[in-house]
Amino acid sequence: MQPEETPLAALLSVMPPHDGADEQVDWEELRRAWGVRFPSDYTAFMATYGGGGIDDAFGVLTPEAPAQPPNGPVMGSMPGETATMRHIWETAGGPDGVSGGPDSVIAWGVSCGADILGWLVVDEDPDRWPVVVWERHGRPNWKVYDCGMVEFLRRLFAAGFDRCPLSDASLWGEPAPRFVHWREEQRRWESGVDPYTGEPDPYFGMEFE
Repeated sequence: MQPEETPLAALLSVMPPHDGADEQVDWEELRRAWGVRFPSDYTAFMATYGGGGIDDAFGVLTPEAPAQPPNGPVMGSMPGETATMRHIWETAGGPDGVSGGPDSVIAWGVSCGADILGWLVVDEDPDRWPVVVWERHGRPNWKVYDCGMVEFLRRLFAAGFDRCPLSDASLWGEPAPRFVHWREEQRRWESGVDPYTGEPDPYFGMEFE
């Protein structure tokens, strides 16, 4: 990354978004729902990319209020993955050296290796929140990275950490990751095309018992 280049600009140079992918989020409503403001790089990511998948190996979660549906939070959602992260912290302990409790995490991403990525809500300024990863196959499972979520993704694609921070290395050092917005991903699946390869889905139209 060039000295005056922002993390988002650096990310855009390797991973183009889909046109018109702005999620049109009511950030003030989200602030009231979660009790905190969200980091500016995440709000910029949502305005530029929106929520979606990267090479079918990583999912960036869309911002949703932590409302509890009758059967509990939906997995694969910000509330659902946050609830899972907090449960793991409560039952197995959190990151070493972090004094906060389970409520100190909010999830923003998931990997195909069943890792959960979030923020450590440890400062009144959300732009100072580090990224925390619960790495399913890591030892230790919890790791904290002193950067925002956009910079985390940029470093992941550039192999810019000492080691791959995820259980699956599909995106480690990937020079041209492909982002697909969740609506476009859904449209492609419904048309019988694999969203990431562009090839026909061999299971399209099949019914499984």
